[in-house]
Amino acid sequence: MGKGREGRWDLVKRHRVLLTVLSIPVVLVLLVLGIMPRASPLDPRYGASKAAEASTQQAKFSVVIDAGSTGSRVHIFKFLTSAAGAQDLQFDKFEQLKPGLSSYAADPKAAAASLKPLLALALETIPKALHAQTHVSVGATAGLRMLPGTKADDILAEVRALLKTYPFQSAASDVSILTGVNEGAFAWLTLNYLLGRLGEHEDRTVAAIDLGGGSVQEAFAMTAKEAAGAPHANYTTTLSGGGRRYSVYVYSYLGYGLMAGRAGVLAAPADPAAPHPCVPVGYAGEYEYAGVKHPMRGGEAGSAAACAAVVASSLNAALECAAPQLQCSFNGAWGGGRVPSVFYISSYFWDRAVDAGLVPETAAIEARVKPAEFKKLADKACSAKLADLGTLFPNVQEAARPFFCMDLCYVHTLLLEGFRVPEETEVTIVKKVQYKKEQVEAAWPLGAAINSLG
Repeated sequence: MGKGREGRWDLVKRHRVLLTVLSIPVVLVLLVLGIMPRASPLDPRYGASKAAEASTQQAKFSVVIDAGSTGSRVHIFKFLTSAAGAQDLQFDKFEQLKPGLSSYAADPKAAAASLKPLLALALETIPKALHAQTHVSVGATAGLRMLPGTKADDILAEVRALLKTYPFQSAASDVSILTGVNEGAFAWLTLNYLLGRLGEHEDRTVAAIDLGGGSVQEAFAMTAKEAAGAPHANYTTTLSGGGRRYSVYVYSYLGYGLMAGRAGVLAAPADPAAPHPCVPVGYAGEYEYAGVKHPMRGGEAGSAAACAAVVASSLNAALECAAPQLQCSFNGAWGGGRVPSVFYISSYFWDRAVDAGLVPETAAIEARVKPAEFKKLADKACSAKLADLGTLFPNVQEAARPFFCMDLCYVHTLLLEGFRVPEETEVTIVKKVQYKKEQVEAAWPLGAAINSLG
């Protein structure tokens, strides 16, 4: 009887040993599965998330070549698009080459050939099965605009001929010199995409004002009724994004960028040799813009109010615009019929806000300000002597100090009287936009790509 019990115990021990041996691989597999890293849904190495893979989203590409004055840059955008038209940007593959197309003014064929490495990268990046579905556009900017005679047209013709030898989609109109309106429209599309506003009603999108050196652009979405009230069709641009089509008010005010605006303000008084209220006390010099020199001489006392009055006169806000005067903005332009509720302003608006100390953190990419804050700081800058500006506004570079009173009055008056933004309305000044985990500039190429997807 004792031997029987011992035999059964030996059998149990043998089974336990066998179970232990068999369980080891199972445990190891579970451990490996438990510690393996999972792909982030935003990680471009792994593409779309599991949810996207299981959905009806399709991969689409768009290629945009930004042909600037110093070089040509290709953006190869990959999106996942839904049946409803929503677009989820997966990546922007970027490469640039120098020099720009305008450097080949005497050899249009060589200008077109300079784009071949960028197009080769597109062929390599985009799956072959999607080549015929991929749209390619080339937007030339400042460099080509300045070429004499037919040189720019000759270069564009050779670029169109080159693109016909590639398997991508590209119409003749897809190769062009961008106007300020084109850039403003596509930048508006980019901004609203990055903010997650595309696909929303017009009232849910944001307006954009971009203050450059030579011009300032405004863009915002209009309702069908508002667009129908435009005194001229050139005020309206039709854009696509987020599964919707938008009628976008876009206007580029040439000659009213910050650098050009300085020239206009200095030339506004009847007697250009007299002391100017926008010039610091005791300063004497000159400002050159577009080959014209403007004398600068400060008086015995500075005044932001007097400077703002000169700025306002340079805007020509009283000019008619072929619509009710309340709808006019400045310099004889129609302002879009209404004042938008949400503004994002950029470029020199950002720079002067940083100089004035309105952006509290050096690493910041956006800040909320009111036009009244620019006015308050203009009062401070215009009443100060030039020698004291460096202490009062340490962010302002020495070369910019003679213009600081004028610049602050200009950006304030432009917002208040030009674009009719109320003094106490908060606007967002922006350098970049936070999109997913990246800080992205709201530049025109992304907007052009989104629009091409329809």
